[in-house]
Amino acid sequence: MKKILCLILICILLAGCSNDVSDENREPQDEITYTYEDVDATITYIDMRKWFAICPRWQWEIEVEYDGMTYEEDDYASGGMNGPSFADSQEGDSIRVEITNKYVNGELVDRYISEIE
Repeated sequence: MKKILCLILICILLAGCSNDVSDENREPQDEITYTYEDVDATITYIDMRKWFAICPRWQWEIEVEYDGMTYEEDDYASGGMNGPSFADSQEGDSIRVEITNKYVNGELVDRYISEIE
């Protein structure tokens, strides 16, 4: 009985590992690529709060604009070395951001601000 069960399982395993999949029926997949660039954006709104409770702490809301694109961030950090790069910035100041470009089959389909540097 065990031999028959083992033979059945081996047959199922070998049938499932077959390379008989035809490439003719598969649709070609899109080639998706990303590029990144660092640019200087303008701060349009910033609300930065800093306090000290055992260690420095920050909480902020910031909005930046570049070439018609906007990016909003509402976050916090704590620790002596974890302050945001824009801690002393004001509205109208320039700030470094990362732009992500998404291409599908070599054609630009999306462009957005992905993060503040």
